[in-house]
Amino acid sequence: MNIDFTAILAVYGAILATVVLLWDVVKYVRDRPGLMVKVDHHVLVGPQLSEHKIGIYMVNTGKRPLTVVASGFRLSTQAEENIATVMDPTLPKELAEGQSHTTYANPNEIEVNKILFAWARDATGREYRSKKRPLRSSTS
Repeated sequence: MNIDFTAILAVYGAILATVVLLWDVVKYVRDRPGLMVKVDHHVLVGPQLSEHKIGIYMVNTGKRPLTVVASGFRLSTQAEENIATVMDPTLPKELAEGQSHTTYANPNEIEVNKILFAWARDATGREYRSKKRPLRSSTS
């Protein structure tokens, strides 16, 4: 059985090209921006008083910077208005790798028990979400 040197070189080139392609796909997936969104109760303390707020905490978990342009809540209501956008004058805000930002909402303006999840949107239009029912109390 006589093996041609050209055939061996072709098989080697095909294997090497496949490995390089897979490596590039892995690098692309790992280099994307990612945003982790969490919701929790916060108490903002000042010199005269303290205020209860609902905080939407966002942290860039990816390797690339991203710009957060909006955040809010999805509500479990029968009405068409089931999205509540939180007004934050500091948005849009660019977050580098590992940086975070918190947007605060007034709990008197939103029904906390109707929050399905919090969301944040970046400049490309991609939406990131928190876990479902983030503020569910242990009694409900």
